[in-house]
Amino acid sequence: MRSGPNLLYIFPAIATGLAVSLQGKYNGELTVEIGHWIYSAAVSFGGGLVLISIVTAILPAGRRAIATTVGLLRSKAFPWWMCLGGLGGTTIVIAQGITVPAFGVAVFTMSFTSGQLLGALIVDSTRLPAGGPKPITLGRLVGVAVVLVGVAIVSAGAFTSGLQWWIPLIPFASGALTGLQHAFNGRLSAASGSALAATTMNFVVGFAALAVGCAVVFAAGTPPLRFPSEPLLYSGGLFGVAFILVSALIVPRLGVLILSLSTLVGNMGGSLIIDAVAGSEQAFTPASLVSIGLVVLGVVIATLPGKPVIGGRQAVRSHIDVGS
Repeated sequence: MRSGPNLLYIFPAIATGLAVSLQGKYNGELTVEIGHWIYSAAVSFGGGLVLISIVTAILPAGRRAIATTVGLLRSKAFPWWMCLGGLGGTTIVIAQGITVPAFGVAVFTMSFTSGQLLGALIVDSTRLPAGGPKPITLGRLVGVAVVLVGVAIVSAGAFTSGLQWWIPLIPFASGALTGLQHAFNGRLSAASGSALAATTMNFVVGFAALAVGCAVVFAAGTPPLRFPSEPLLYSGGLFGVAFILVSALIVPRLGVLILSLSTLVGNMGGSLIIDAVAGSEQAFTPASLVSIGLVVLGVVIATLPGKPVIGGRQAVRSHIDVGS
């Protein structure tokens, strides 16, 4: 990172991680009540779509951003495929719905984080992010390694419960795709002049994809079991809006990797608090405290400046180049 003041953006990034932990809790509970992850994912995205549509319609900046986005797409000045970041968001709620109810937060967090950091390292070194490429330095590699050690500690024993080998690949792939989602959202925010455009587009695309999935599952003979009366179970969309909106705003300042690492701090901290409130014996154990300490240390190490250790300038120039 080149700019010291940009480190201030780590704090809202941590807050988005807390939002993701709450989203995972409520989406997981909603899946149990409704009976299928595709329905809970669609409900989560549908709620987020309604909320962000109202906000965008009310705010003049939101209406201008949408009009600008439409103009950019019509003139082909902005790549249409960069508006598909919402598909990455759908994989998050789908992975939460499949993994959390069956195997708990530990498996989801470990697998999702591993994919997220790998995807962020790769995407960050390309020209996809709005802030430009950030070469892979020794600090970034060491920081990621320290974070993964911390995640492994808190997740120890998760694979002793008869877990099928392919289950962790779902959150792993979801985590890897968030790197592209952050990069696309940052690009669209910069081009349209507002993060509201990127957030709205995410929920439009994501909900459309999930609606098709719901139709297929319903036609196959699996209707929803019931829709619970507890309002909090429908709040996943609210936390999703916060996550996407804030991420789109700050990814040009932090880059995809530092954003992902900072989000993880909030995610793990939020998960520990949620477990403590629920009376879990696993909350705030020595292992969990050491784990989150290592995650914070890894974030600090990854933000340290350093020379590229993989490829240098020539590798950076050879990476994907996308005009805005």
